[in-house]
Amino acid sequence: SLLQQMGKVGVEVISCDLRDLEAVEVHLRKSKNIQIIYCETPANPTLKVTDLRGLAELSRSAGAKLVVDNTFATPMVQQPLALGADVVIHSTTKYLNGHGTGVAGALVTTDASLFKDHFVPTYRLYGGSGNAWDAWLVLNGLKTLPLRMERHAENALKIARWLQEQPAVDKVNYPWLQDHPYYTLAKQQMQSGGGMLSFSLRSGTEAAYRFMNSIRFCTLTPTLGDVDTLVLHPASMSHRGLEPEVRREQGIPDGLIRLSVGVETVGDIIADLYQAINAS
Repeated sequence: SLLQQMGKVGVEVISCDLRDLEAVEVHLRKSKNIQIIYCETPANPTLKVTDLRGLAELSRSAGAKLVVDNTFATPMVQQPLALGADVVIHSTTKYLNGHGTGVAGALVTTDASLFKDHFVPTYRLYGGSGNAWDAWLVLNGLKTLPLRMERHAENALKIARWLQEQPAVDKVNYPWLQDHPYYTLAKQQMQSGGGMLSFSLRSGTEAAYRFMNSIRFCTLTPTLGDVDTLVLHPASMSHRGLEPEVRREQGIPDGLIRLSVGVETVGDIIADLYQAINAS
């Protein structure tokens, strides 16, 4: 959908695995018109981690801007601006609000000219959807963000380790697990593993459906970052618009479950996951 929407306004979008810095460099050499490198790390829903320092160096050398979606990590876990990014994007609907009570977003930059010459004119032309009530809710949520993220990450690591021991689980994606392929990089640029993880059920789609239908304590919903533990099935929800082979190429098998780990007592979360996995 991004390719379609950007094309309508005359913006060409080039898809590239941003974890492959050599491939990024090749694209930058081939096209001198690239103005933005857009990155999300950890990625949704695979939790793959991208080298922000490396991308920042490449973007600077090419005269491009590095824009990073930091919604999953939040400023408590990762600070892209300190790693060289030019702009940070947050869906404040998620962790910054933290309670699932409002819809909003934010652009953050330390570049005064970028803000003055680009952000402000665009905002004035197209308008903003932010309102006082949602702003208050985000501000209220920010007051507990450090405490919440500490608990989200603590619970997520315990659950990720527990999931690794379950016979019905094929794979667990969480940056703070030592066998995660980007564990070393995550340790370098993140303060914790955050509150998001995903895992694959060996039996595939039908098992995933049975798992979701069996959840009782957690909540099945297409969002994240709440104080409650939220469950999502990418293949039938957030990524249902992609062809199955495309999803699999991107590391999203049909049996993948995404978990936004809440701040509840971790034993209660595990107990619900246990009974749901057994039902699957």
